[in-house]
Amino acid sequence: MRDAEKRCLVPDAESEEGSILNEPKAAKHFRSIRRLWSDANLQEYGLMPLQQHTGDGLILALVRTRDQMSMGPLQTEEVLQEVLQLVLVLSLHIAALFLQLGLTYQLYVSTVEGLFSPFAHGLQEQIQVLDAALRGQRALNVDDPIQKEALDLCVKQHSMGFIHLMVLSLWGAKLMTEVSESLNRLTILCLVEDPEQNNHEPHIQERGDRKMIIAYMTWKMKIVVIIVDIVPKLICTMFLMWTGGELFMLTHTMGSLIIPLLTLTYILTIPTILFTGFSSFKFKEKVEWTQYQYRLALCYTQKNCQMWGLTVIKAVATFLYVYMIYAVVFGNVTAYRNLCTRYLGTFPQGRCNFRCHLGIAH
Repeated sequence: MRDAEKRCLVPDAESEEGSILNEPKAAKHFRSIRRLWSDANLQEYGLMPLQQHTGDGLILALVRTRDQMSMGPLQTEEVLQEVLQLVLVLSLHIAALFLQLGLTYQLYVSTVEGLFSPFAHGLQEQIQVLDAALRGQRALNVDDPIQKEALDLCVKQHSMGFIHLMVLSLWGAKLMTEVSESLNRLTILCLVEDPEQNNHEPHIQERGDRKMIIAYMTWKMKIVVIIVDIVPKLICTMFLMWTGGELFMLTHTMGSLIIPLLTLTYILTIPTILFTGFSSFKFKEKVEWTQYQYRLALCYTQKNCQMWGLTVIKAVATFLYVYMIYAVVFGNVTAYRNLCTRYLGTFPQGRCNFRCHLGIAH
């Protein structure tokens, strides 16, 4: 009887295997992508601590307010305290976003646009003039307005060398860290367990040593967090990325390069400064003790991805960012500076740097 059962089971297994083998490639690819996400059904969890900035403070305040309100009318005083804390953190978060966007916009309007003005008109003509002078091995004629303008701009713009590439690389690495952190938080939010399948337990659960975890979160709250925290942070980061890239590419003195680098780095830390400066000591402790609990799935289940995969992705993204700014978006400016270095190496003007005197181009 058992042998008959086994014989009955074998064809079914073979037919199922055969159907999988005969499945179209597109269906297999889609099924493999779904499997990456369906691995979240495994009862394996990871923990990620909250950070001391307005975004994570707002998330904790939202979850705590929800938990207190779900306990019923007997917790009126506690609900009021959590609502007031939520209003305070939300105000700090909005202020941080406005300060980041406002300061970046003012820096762009007052500084970056002025730096671009020398290259706004006639740059292609000046490149042709410099190229012709180098081909003909003759110095520029200062009596000609175009040649004189090209020479004057060369004296100012040739001297930075590889400094632009180094600063752009540092800035790109910093911004890629911010972007990857935001995307990491977005993914972890999506992997936090849905409370609808868990008898509506409190979102925050206490553990030993005063530790707390955000164990559950509804999709409505996740969407609110994404709209209020993650999307604005990504917008601010992209705006800073473009402003910093243009600023570091167009500036031509070390003093005007280092100070904006410090300024933009300071703008990135505004959410942390406001949160640590204005939040209560007790609430900051609660943020420090709280962690996300999320189901392990996607890249979080792969050791290679966690060890070196994400690092390679960030390095490639940084390289692409530097390449786009240096060689594509401002490719004409880079070509002009290269010609200036070659020209001033051939015809020194008394204000030539070491590379220029050696006649070394980029």
